[in-house]
Amino acid sequence: MLTTVNVVFVFFNQKENAMPLIQSIEVYVVVNGTSATTADPVYVGVITKHFGGREFPLRYQKTSMSFVGGQTYKFGFSATGGDYLPAWDSQGSGSNSLSAYPLEVSDGAQFDQRVYLRKEPVRADGQADSALFLDDVSVTLRLDSGEAFFYRTRYSTNEEPSLVRLANEYGQIVYLYPV
Repeated sequence: MLTTVNVVFVFFNQKENAMPLIQSIEVYVVVNGTSATTADPVYVGVITKHFGGREFPLRYQKTSMSFVGGQTYKFGFSATGGDYLPAWDSQGSGSNSLSAYPLEVSDGAQFDQRVYLRKEPVRADGQADSALFLDDVSVTLRLDSGEAFFYRTRYSTNEEPSLVRLANEYGQIVYLYPV
């Protein structure tokens, strides 16, 4: 006798059982003083456990902004607004809006996310790669639960800065440490 058993799993995203959502992403970039100016596209990426991830452009071909040696830059992506200028197309219903396309965090654990900075090797206008040297990069993920997770190019705030090089000859991506 043949018996068929069907098992169906249903997950409800009810308020009391909902996964925490990332409400804002804040990015600080300190460009090394000896770095040449670059207009290559640069992105911050967040990969979440079980839920995929997204990239957000810090320097994008549709902006006229370039990274300049010796400068510090602050970017922000938010579902609710913030005290920083939003990065390209992150407002309201923009293609990089956290309110339009939320990122879930599996259980709110610091180590369940991977955060990275990536530079494209060629500008949109087809010009060759120009290196970007960074003294520091820090990213803050703020959740709707009130938690905040911090990531940096250094393992601790007491560590001496280590130069991050993003270019064809050094690599185009750097993962940040949870701190």
